[in-house]
Amino acid sequence: MRGFDRQTVRRAEFFGVISVTLFVGAVALAGAHVGLGAVVSRIGELSVGVIAGLLALSLANYALRIGRWHAFGRHLGLAVPLRRTALYYTAGFTMTTTPGKVGEALRLWLLDRCHGCHYARTAPLLIGDRIGDAAAVLILCLAGIGAFAGYAWATAAVAAAVLLAGFLLVKSRPLLALVAASYRTVGRWPRLFAGLRIALRQTARLFDPPLFALALALGVAGWLAECLALYWLLAEIGAPIGLRAAIFVFAFSMVVGGASMLPGGLGGTEVTMFALLVTAGVPADSALAATAIIRATTLWFAVGLGFAVLPAALRAARAATADRPELEAKA
Repeated sequence: MRGFDRQTVRRAEFFGVISVTLFVGAVALAGAHVGLGAVVSRIGELSVGVIAGLLALSLANYALRIGRWHAFGRHLGLAVPLRRTALYYTAGFTMTTTPGKVGEALRLWLLDRCHGCHYARTAPLLIGDRIGDAAAVLILCLAGIGAFAGYAWATAAVAAAVLLAGFLLVKSRPLLALVAASYRTVGRWPRLFAGLRIALRQTARLFDPPLFALALALGVAGWLAECLALYWLLAEIGAPIGLRAAIFVFAFSMVVGGASMLPGGLGGTEVTMFALLVTAGVPADSALAATAIIRATTLWFAVGLGFAVLPAALRAARAATADRPELEAKA
């Protein structure tokens, strides 16, 4: 499976360049509308220390989510060192801006190549990571909803959807029955359907109360660090808002971006963040500057880190392939 070595990486680079171009172009067009000079001035007011602090808060978020991924893996019986977990998880950021959540697939591929962990065993990591992020961000939305009471119904609707998904994964009998019915209808690919059944049963294990409570705490702490970055940034550019408002703006923007199903939440996240900041009384030029900086120090910083560590991750995969002839035959 050499696609991850060449074709997929090239695809990630292509989508990354296109996404950055669109992002910069959209910011420039919006800046031309609200006053590009004022936006640039707001950005130029930031010191190197502030930018470093924003990046440090992003690193804290990534580290806590890596810890959650590692805890999930240990619970599933995956004997992967924490250092390797961090490498694989960070490498997955490379493909954040590609369609189809390929970044998560890359993480699973690395676990398969380097440690022989079959996809049926590791697929629950992907599901747990998505549910964990969604639940953590929704908790933050609820914590800040008082500042934007008009969005209570939208937040409640998303929360209900996440709770339903979690319930179906914990009480997996309906989904297992659906898989069985689908197999009887199709009558083909028995290994695929067997793998789906194994993955569903394994995913239910991630919702053991002590483990999921830990995962939820790590997720909330990680995403709260990003909310604090927005709160700090707005104060630095002279457009402070309340902490609860900043928490809701960031968290609800992430919810909208995720619901849009676009790579990295591009478009939906930025428009929502800008609109909420203006609603909170932030001048349009400051709101646009804050949105651009936060996305640069969160989304694009993660993508950059992913590309920085990807060569090391692929070298580890090649070394493992060379040590295991059966993988070389499949490659």
